[in-house]
Amino acid sequence: MSKRYILTGAPGTGKTTLIDVLRSYGYPCFSEISRKVIIQERESGSNKTPWGNLSGFVDLVYAQTVKELQHPIQNTSFVDRGLPDLIAYLTAKLQSIPNYLLNFPFASYYASTVFLTAPWKDIYINDPERPQSFQEALVLHQHLIKTYTDLGFTIVTIPNTTLTKRVDFIQSFIETKQVSSLPIYGSFRDKR
Repeated sequence: MSKRYILTGAPGTGKTTLIDVLRSYGYPCFSEISRKVIIQERESGSNKTPWGNLSGFVDLVYAQTVKELQHPIQNTSFVDRGLPDLIAYLTAKLQSIPNYLLNFPFASYYASTVFLTAPWKDIYINDPERPQSFQEALVLHQHLIKTYTDLGFTIVTIPNTTLTKRVDFIQSFIETKQVSSLPIYGSFRDKR
């Protein structure tokens, strides 16, 4: 069974656009569950969102993600955010991490390499599911780096460049599966 490559990053960094293009190239891709939950909660009049009831939101996203992870995949695939993102969000908001996240077997479902899109003011926009400011995105970015690093993932930062070059960058990595063959900005390990 193949493992999913996580595409992570703060809101407004181009993850969903990249996922959409990768999907159009024939890769199996999984949409962002967090966004789906936010839309469902807004439409139902509930407040289980990152800015309303964060712990309730995390519970919902976790349950839906675990259900999705039960479907085996056979080919290289990508997911718009992984469960470690929930830890980063909780940490950024100084909230406790539930045991179900602390004890989750991430390596059983996710590839050890994570693709990170960095905050990029030129493309950053808000929408109803993404009301955070650019400054909040910068803070979350640092928490994502720390969370994924602490969990033992290798972070590969996608350069802030054209969409075509970003997709080519990811495909080049997938084809070679060697960080050392990437351009100098390709690999990042947080130094603690």
